[in-house]
Amino acid sequence: MSFNKSTLEQREYFYKNKFDTNKLKKFLPFKPQFFVIDPGTETKIIKNKKDLNRLIILKPDISYKELKERLIQNLPEDVYYDRNIYKDSKKCLGDFNFKEAFSSDNFIGQELSFDIDPENIINSKSLWSFNKNLIIQASKITLDFYNDLKTYFKKIEIVYSGRGFHLHVFDKEAYKLSLAERNELNKKFMKYKIDPWVSYGKIRLIRLPYSLNSLCSRICTPITQNELKNFNPDDKKYLI
Repeated sequence: MSFNKSTLEQREYFYKNKFDTNKLKKFLPFKPQFFVIDPGTETKIIKNKKDLNRLIILKPDISYKELKERLIQNLPEDVYYDRNIYKDSKKCLGDFNFKEAFSSDNFIGQELSFDIDPENIINSKSLWSFNKNLIIQASKITLDFYNDLKTYFKKIEIVYSGRGFHLHVFDKEAYKLSLAERNELNKKFMKYKIDPWVSYGKIRLIRLPYSLNSLCSRICTPITQNELKNFNPDDKKYLI
């Protein structure tokens, strides 16, 4: 099957009929304080043209019910959540510098996550430089990485992002890692073709599990280790 961009009609169908917040609640150890939507910066397929070149940060501590309503209303290209934990989310409004969050008194910690995308394998910067074979290659690398990472952390979840794979580390001590400690992990794991900016911590957003990756019409889906071993991106569970 091809990896076509999702139309607005497909996005609407997905968020009305398939997006399940109950699954999301079970996956995440806590509800994120911020969700962020991308209306259409990459595909240029967008409901409201005025939102073309911006990300929209939803109000702090929005409920899961409100989140689904906003997704149906906006039909975004992508949906992310903020991995940071803040003492007071409302203090992040206005002129808060998210890029320097680690040095803020309002910062508690950040979920450690790793990103392996097919374009990393071929050293391409293009979001469109992927295909089924590259995704399968990435799945094999991710499996090796997962097995290695299990020697350092216990609570690790695997997610197929629609293009590549994310490893979410939910160990409590991992949230407290400093930028320097995260950088040391990056040096240790670069052989697995990770995107170091994600695991370093400066990029706080990560794709929301169970949301739609409209760049390729695939559902961002948590998977098991066994599913990763024989991964097929055309499995119907990943399709709209």
